[in-house]
Amino acid sequence: MRTAKKHPWMPEVKAAVWNRRFLCGGFLLALAFLAAAYPYRSYLAGSGGSAEGPAWICVFLYSISSGQSLLFLPLFVPLASAGNIQEELKSRYALFLVSRAGRKPYLAGKAAGAALSGGLTAAIAAGAALAVIIPWCAGIPDVSAQAAELAQAAAAAMDGPASAVQTAPGIRELLSAFACCFLNGALWSLAGSLSSVLGRNPYLGYAVPFVLYYVLTVFQERYYEDLYFLSPRQWAYPSFYGAGVCAAILLGLMAVLILFLVKLTERRLTG
Repeated sequence: MRTAKKHPWMPEVKAAVWNRRFLCGGFLLALAFLAAAYPYRSYLAGSGGSAEGPAWICVFLYSISSGQSLLFLPLFVPLASAGNIQEELKSRYALFLVSRAGRKPYLAGKAAGAALSGGLTAAIAAGAALAVIIPWCAGIPDVSAQAAELAQAAAAAMDGPASAVQTAPGIRELLSAFACCFLNGALWSLAGSLSSVLGRNPYLGYAVPFVLYYVLTVFQERYYEDLYFLSPRQWAYPSFYGAGVCAAILLGLMAVLILFLVKLTERRLTG
């Protein structure tokens, strides 16, 4: 009873996270990550080793940042809870939940549940893919040190400037990748929830994030290709920008979506 009084929004968060659709979305997204990792892993195995660092780190970072996996992420992360709010509003079950928990805790719980369900779906899927990739790449040697020595020797032989040695990815890059993956999943889950409430159709919450991601990506590549910060791919994984810039963009967009989601849901409740 004390926990319920102190955190009345927790049941809404748990309902958004712990359900079969959450597990289904995580499983499908993990398969998408592994499917994206397969060709790069095969390339490293066929070339005799990884020249950019430990093979398992390189393959994992490629798997979660490739265009294929980033395209599927907005399709799978909304599965857990994108349509929940609209379904409760349509069935009037939301009024019962508001009378039990209060309006503000209900709204906070729904917004937090939408964000956490998408973020955890992406993070858990990435963790599951990493658990498979580590033993999968165990036989691929790390030849990054030899590659750096050859590059330095070639530059010296040609009397050219010494090329900068690229630092191999490590734990810091892994943590940054997981953080951006979590925030990216939370963003598209919130976008799905807002779409379902705005369109008064729970199924829009599962389709709109995928369509929106595709349209924004195509528009950025065709019409303003120099404005990288407008590309959803750059929000998901830092290639032109650092992880801090990507996280700041994702957090800013999430704050806007949460504000609109809370205001729109509150209006539906009172209207």
